[in-house]
Amino acid sequence: MFSHSRMLIPGVLALVFAGVIVRATPTVGQIFSILSTGNISDETVVHSRVPLPPAAGAASDGDADEWIAHFYTNGPTTFQVLDVTLAPGGHTGWHSHPAILLSSMISGSIEWYDVHCNKHVYNPGDSWTENTAIHDVQNVGTTNARFMITYVIAKGQPRRVDQPAPACAAALGLD
Repeated sequence: MFSHSRMLIPGVLALVFAGVIVRATPTVGQIFSILSTGNISDETVVHSRVPLPPAAGAASDGDADEWIAHFYTNGPTTFQVLDVTLAPGGHTGWHSHPAILLSSMISGSIEWYDVHCNKHVYNPGDSWTENTAIHDVQNVGTTNARFMITYVIAKGQPRRVDQPAPACAAALGLD
């Protein structure tokens, strides 16, 4: 009995793992180059406060006259910068990131879909952020879409985790 149990458990785990792989959606037409990778071994705490000049002819409005940013990590962190190209008709497949991403569109345009299949269009000069939420990116244009991404990841974690398409994707042809 004991030997059958030891053989059964790996078999069940393999089937579960295979089910996850089958449900994930593939990446099509995406190429990327890693431009840089660096690590910080300790926590990071950075605060920036930048005074802004009031608009021409406007009176000072206190807090509205400054830009404020806070950045904090609580352990070893990897920073990675990628140059990503998505070919016409290409898509990333549904995925998430165990990270924070800072992205900027260089050329072409993309349609970015959230887990509820809400579409956001990004064009050259647009920037956006991502976190752990499930999403898919599509290039429905006729030219390559190129964007830069800076990943802020807990050291040792992957940049990407494949995910199954949400229920709303099938109705929109996004699965």
